[in-house]
Amino acid sequence: MSFKIYVNAVKGLFLTLANVKMFPASVLTNKRIAIVGPASSAYGTGKGDYIDGFDLVVRINKAALLMRDKRSPEDIGTKTDILFHSFFENEYSGGGPLDLELYERLGIKYLVNPIPTYFGHRVSFNFYKKYLRSYPVYTLPLPPYLREVKQFGKFRPTTGFCALKYLLESDFKELYIGGFTFFQTAYGDGYRDEMKSKEATQQYINKMQIHNPDIEFTEFVRIYVENRNKNVVLDEALRELVSQKIAE
Repeated sequence: MSFKIYVNAVKGLFLTLANVKMFPASVLTNKRIAIVGPASSAYGTGKGDYIDGFDLVVRINKAALLMRDKRSPEDIGTKTDILFHSFFENEYSGGGPLDLELYERLGIKYLVNPIPTYFGHRVSFNFYKKYLRSYPVYTLPLPPYLREVKQFGKFRPTTGFCALKYLLESDFKELYIGGFTFFQTAYGDGYRDEMKSKEATQQYINKMQIHNPDIEFTEFVRIYVENRNKNVVLDEALRELVSQKIAE
């Protein structure tokens, strides 16, 4: 290890210890929240103004790039308050570049790495070691995560699933969920354009062997049913999928 690499690693460690914080659950309390995923079901809806009207808008991974390029604001809106990111920056399977200047321009208040294990802290450390910036990164509580991942076996929950679970179990006033179909449809325009069909999306999942959409969807429906007493609004595509699953 060269001296510069060693120094950057030490700086990265101190930045990690100083800047990684627990996401403040109180931010969500009694708020109207919209979470918008990357599925094609979010498009052609005309819900942009509706989404921007929520107190908080939550997005996933490469969504900030869509906001930067002003992709379909009439459908997915323009506002982002909270960004959940995998902290893997590759375009194909990760969350895209961690562009802090862009996040500041977009008014993103909370950057969340939702994996609270050693694995998650390691990728946060890699972020600080690379960028050497004092920038807050938020994580989620460990015990609920550990209880949940027992259902996943060798697979890892997606960033989107972690966000959905955390939001559904929070004390919100209203929660709108759009643009999530658990890989049963294609991605929306501009997100992963190499996967513009359901078949291409399934091939990607089979190739990566990291996530299991069937487990995720089963767990999502379970958590959704457990929280049905809350004011949760699903978009049309997800509402239909959930209804079919419950009817099985």
